[in-house]
This record gives sequence, structure tokens and C-alpha cells, in this order.
Amino acid sequence: MKIKAKKYMAVLMVFMLTISLSITAFAAKRVDRRFVDSIDHTGYYIDINSIDYAGGDKLAADIYIVKPQFNVMFMYTTEFDLTDKSYQFVYTKIYKYDTRELTSQSNIAAPKVGYSRIVAGNNNIMENVLNFALEWNRTHIYKTKQGELLD
Repeated sequence: MKIKAKKYMAVLMVFMLTISLSITAFAAKRVDRRFVDSIDHTGYYIDINSIDYAGGDKLAADIYIVKPQFNVMFMYTTEFDLTDKSYQFVYTKIYKYDTRELTSQSNIAAPKVGYSRIVAGNNNIMENVLNFALEWNRTHIYKTKQGELLD
């Protein structure tokens, strides 16, 4: 009877390990970041697989802002409003840049911010990101299988 219980427990442990690895693999997302622009030792990238635009005045994409001097990478799920010339960070993840370890996340949306040069004191980096996304969306109809897996 003890041997059956041990076999049962071993099978159960293998099953649980397989499930936990599957969940971890499922939770990770393949990210194909493309460099867009930089300013003051900060790089701006866009995950081309996250671009969601079907025409109209709304575009959504995951934007990565990398500050290697502080060993930090921010991921912002960003919604652009082409009519208002604004963008809004609606979801945030923060990673250690060197290890890609997820250190925090938030689903609290930030206030809308203008991306055009008309807005006083604003640079045009986010406008460059938007233009990159629109051009990529216009010329590429597929998602890539490249990139790294991130939580």
C-alpha cells in the first residue's frame, strides 16, 4: 500500500510541476522591441507585436523606456489618441534592465499627456514612437516570432 501511495505522490508531483511550468511559460510574453529614439541616455523602444491599430483615431502599443545607467526598464501599455494628439500610460511594468526581473507593476492609468510639439516644454519623442508604430502597421501585416520572453 505504501508503494502505491509513493507512486501516486510522485505522479502528482510531476503533474503539478508540469502545470506550474506551463503557467509560467503561458504568462511570459514574446516581446520584439525595436529602437525608435533616444534622449539624455534614455532609449525608447516599441514592441512591434503589441501594435494595435485598425484605423481611426486610437492606437495602442507597449512602449519600453530603458535607462541603463539606473539599471531599469519601464514597459508602458500606451494608448494614443490621434485626434487629441495625446497619449496615456494605462498599464506599467518595471524591470531590472540587466536581468529582466519584473520588480513592480500597476494598472493605474496615468493622466493623458500631449505628444505634439505644440505642448509647452514637451519633446517629440512620443510623437516619433507613434509615427514609427503607424508606419510599421502600414507596411507589416504580421507578428514576428522573434524577441525575448518577459513576464
